[in-house]
Amino acid sequence: MKLKLGLFSFCLISLLFLVACSEQTNNKDDVIAILKGIDIKVSDLLKQYPIEEEYIEIFLKEEIVIHEAKNIGITVSDQKIEELKQSYYPSNEFTIIEDFHIEQAEVLGITAEEYFEIWSLTYLERNEYIQEYIKTQFNKPSSVEEGEKWGEEIEGHINNLFTHYKEKKDLIIK
Repeated sequence: MKLKLGLFSFCLISLLFLVACSEQTNNKDDVIAILKGIDIKVSDLLKQYPIEEEYIEIFLKEEIVIHEAKNIGITVSDQKIEELKQSYYPSNEFTIIEDFHIEQAEVLGITAEEYFEIWSLTYLERNEYIQEYIKTQFNKPSSVEEGEKWGEEIEGHINNLFTHYKEKKDLIIK
């Protein structure tokens, strides 16, 4: 019995070792895509999302919209970010630490509080660019019924931009 348990343990440990070694690891400096000649690194993604394929695509679509917003002259000033920060966090305390923030902080080698501040300020800036872009490109829906169609129109527009950027090689996904 002792031999069987030992063999079983050895096999289990070997299997765990193989699984652990086969998992893809990402260096924070690895390039996940190139947008108009600018490298987008794992560390850029980690400021907002975990390293998962679905989040990489969401992040890249956001990057394209932000790029488009800047191309049409939209800017988000530090003052605007500060105003948004005060409206979202009136007490100026970053206390909404969740498991996600803790996990991301560990990957980046910083504290959860530091990560939350980076995440929230990055989110505020990115979201403002995206919202301003949408305001300039789409009329607001006049009813709740039109809201769903409006959302679908925006999603279709962003998906078309994503496809267009990839086809033109303005976005190269690694």
